Amino acid sequence: MKNAASNTVSASFVETIGQPFLANSRYTPDAAELARWKPTRSLWNMARRSQIAVSGLKRRHVWLDQHRITFLEGGRAEGETVVLLHGFGANKENWLFMAGLLARRYRLIIPDLAGFGESHFIASSNYRLATQAERIHRMLGLLKLGPVHIVGNSMGGAIAGIVAARAQDDVLSLTLMNSAGMRGHNMSDFETALLRGENPLIPRTLLDVARLFRITTHRNRHSLSALLTPLLYREMAHRYPVNHRIFRDLLEIDEDPNDLFADIRCPTLIMWGDRDEVLDVSCAATFKQLIPHARTCIFKDVGHLPMLEAPALTARALRSHWREARRQRSH
Repeated sequence: MKNAASNTVSASFVETIGQPFLANSRYTPDAAELARWKPTRSLWNMARRSQIAVSGLKRRHVWLDQHRITFLEGGRAEGETVVLLHGFGANKENWLFMAGLLARRYRLIIPDLAGFGESHFIASSNYRLATQAERIHRMLGLLKLGPVHIVGNSMGGAIAGIVAARAQDDVLSLTLMNSAGMRGHNMSDFETALLRGENPLIPRTLLDVARLFRITTHRNRHSLSALLTPLLYREMAHRYPVNHRIFRDLLEIDEDPNDLFADIRCPTLIMWGDRDEVLDVSCAATFKQLIPHARTCIFKDVGHLPMLEAPALTARALRSHWREARRQRSH
C-alpha cells in the first residue's frame, strides 16, 4: 500500500531540490562533447594501479549494454560474497582502505559502476538508478555469484536498495551506507548548494576538488584531502561534463522510492556518519520508517565516507551485520 505522506517526501526532493538545481545550473553538458569524450591519462591512473597491486585483488571485466564494466575480485573464494557499490563521482578504489579487513572471511566483488572509474561511459546510454541496479543484478548472474551481501555508499546505496527490493532471492543482506534515495528532516550543505545551481560533487578546479573533500569527509579530513586532491584533480576536472550528464540522469526517478524501499525484506543495516554534509544523518530515520526491521548504526564524528574515514570501525559493523544475517537464516 502506498504511503501518501511519504510520497510527499520523494516528490519534494525532485521539486524542491532537483528542479531548482536544473533551473539554476549555469552548465548544461553538450551532446557533441559527451559523444567525443574519452578517458584521459592522469596521475590517478598510475596511483590506481599501484593501489590495486598492493590490495591483492584481481582486476576483471564483464560486458553489459556495450559497457565494459571493470571490477575487483578477491578475498576468500569459498566465503560468502560481498558486493561493494561506490557513490556518485567516486570509484571502486574508495573501498580499498577497508577491503583488506574483509578479505580473510569474504569473497569481494567491487565494481566501477557503468559510467564511472575504469568502466565505460557511453553518451547514448542512460545512468538512472534503476538502470544501474539492473546492470548490477545482471552482473551477479553473469558471474554466477549466488545470493550476496550488498553494500552501497551514497548513490551506490540507492542502487543497492533497488537490487534488494527487486531481486530478493539474490540478496542475503543490505547495507545502506550514507545512502541516497530519501531525504531527511534537515537540509544538508550539499542540498543547499544544489538549490543555488551548484554541485560540489562535480569539481572543475583544484579548489573545487579540495572543497569536495571538505564536504564529503569529516574524520581525517585534512590528511585525506592532502593525499587525494593532487591525485584526483585532473581526473575529476576531465570528467566534468560526464558527471553532469550522469547526475541529470539520477534526477529521473522511475519508481517512487518510498514504495521501493518499503519492499525490502532482507536483513538491513542503515549506517551513517553523524557529520555527513552531503546527506544529513536525519536521512537514517527516514529509511528506518520505510524499513522497520532494519538496524541503525550511527558513527560519531564521521562524514559521508565511513569506509575511507573509519575503515576499521566500518568493517567491524559490517561483519557483525553479516553474522546476524547468517544467524537469522539458520533459524
